[in-house]
Amino acid sequence: MYTPKITKKGVNMCGIAGAAGTPDTNEETKRMLAALEHRGPDACGTYEAKGLSIGNTLLKITGDMPQPLVGKGALVLNGEIFNFRELAAEQGIKTDSDTELLFALIETKIKEGETPTNAIFSVLSRVNGDYALAYALDNELVLARDPVGVKPLFYSLEKGAEKPKIAFASEKKAFFQGNQIKLFPPGRVMAFNIRNGGLEEKSLTIEPPQERISEEHEAASRLRTALEKAVEIRLTKTAGIAFSGGIDSTFLAALAKNIDPSISLYAVGLPNSHDLAQAQLAAEIAGMSDSLKTHLLSPEEIKAAIPDVIYSTESTDPMKIAIGLPLYFVAKTAKEDGKRVLLTGQGADELFGGYSRHEGFLEQGPEVLDRAIYSDLKNISTINLERDDIVTMANSVELRVPFLDKEVIKTGLAISPELKVLKRDSLYIRKYILRKAADSLLPSELLWKEKKAIQYGTGVQKILDRLAREAGFSKKEGNHIEKYLKQVAEDEGFDFIFR
Repeated sequence: MYTPKITKKGVNMCGIAGAAGTPDTNEETKRMLAALEHRGPDACGTYEAKGLSIGNTLLKITGDMPQPLVGKGALVLNGEIFNFRELAAEQGIKTDSDTELLFALIETKIKEGETPTNAIFSVLSRVNGDYALAYALDNELVLARDPVGVKPLFYSLEKGAEKPKIAFASEKKAFFQGNQIKLFPPGRVMAFNIRNGGLEEKSLTIEPPQERISEEHEAASRLRTALEKAVEIRLTKTAGIAFSGGIDSTFLAALAKNIDPSISLYAVGLPNSHDLAQAQLAAEIAGMSDSLKTHLLSPEEIKAAIPDVIYSTESTDPMKIAIGLPLYFVAKTAKEDGKRVLLTGQGADELFGGYSRHEGFLEQGPEVLDRAIYSDLKNISTINLERDDIVTMANSVELRVPFLDKEVIKTGLAISPELKVLKRDSLYIRKYILRKAADSLLPSELLWKEKKAIQYGTGVQKILDRLAREAGFSKKEGNHIEKYLKQVAEDEGFDFIFR
């Protein structure tokens, strides 16, 4: 058994992996962790018990807390518990580490006689955070993931073998050929018994609102208060903001500036691209020109990065690659500037009705828009968050999403749908209440501007189209970008993508 020495406390991001039910679980875990080294280049640790092993790769953010933490059981955590100080004060626990606090709460529940599943479910029910974790105790391995699915987690379960086997990891590329890889559902707590293959599950769900906020001033005020707190608890000395000049990132930038006037903003795009021009204009109008750091992309640079983004996202889906590339470069630019954390506006469109289709839902009735927003939030992990986490962590930069904070979601879901997509005469204003919440912080010319999708605004989509045609794939025959990306993956030998 390996117990890492704890030196300084702090916040650490990482990749996690583990296996149970195989003869060489520790070696298997180490091989999986080697594939996740980019997620945690600063340290690596494993815990081994009979027939079970878990481990993590460490990315230091504000301290040095090697994992696994070992006591009665053992814990590895990828993510952060943002309200850990409040929870520590309530329990009289002195610590500067969210991981140590979480571990102490779980172990306390275990010592009180709770099963591992119930202990972890009970503790996580009180948590505001983004996380994927594994906890091992005796013959049980418990996996859990935050309700929105901000942090990725995958697993493979073989129950038909003589001895049941399970493996888990932060990314699919860590698994071995032949594994039937499944996405671990957001909000799930699952205990696996390595002796008999038994499963026990509980769900941490995003609850529908118990109240409705229909008065505009109250909704805007409560939303801004929740967002201010969400930004504050996510900022560190090594944090920056992925900045496009749209309302989401500009609002975050203005809130962050009030907390840290030296906060840096990062924008990328081809020369004369829409996003670069809008980012520069927004930064100037918001009085943050000195904070903006831009990177001019070239077609050659984009082409050279395509294999990295395919490898990172484990996909040749054209939409995923076209959106992943700009964020990959934003993270790369921030990393070269010494940053390890990026705040992004992801989640604002889903929670506050930012897509054109939301207008159609409103036409069918506010309750239809309400259901669509709730559905968007439940599906945001597979559609957006996993991609974004993986392309930023490819550069060892951790992504944080204030709009998906537990309290922001709670407030957002409570706000009446008519305040999210507002119809005046025959015109729609999407994300209306979000714009009103930013009213006193941002000039009107920034509040009401619409923004292009990132793949078009940065010019990346146009380059992908050109590269595909230059590679001999006809646009007229259809799917020319996807065919090009598959060819790149085959040429690079990324066989795991086609499993």
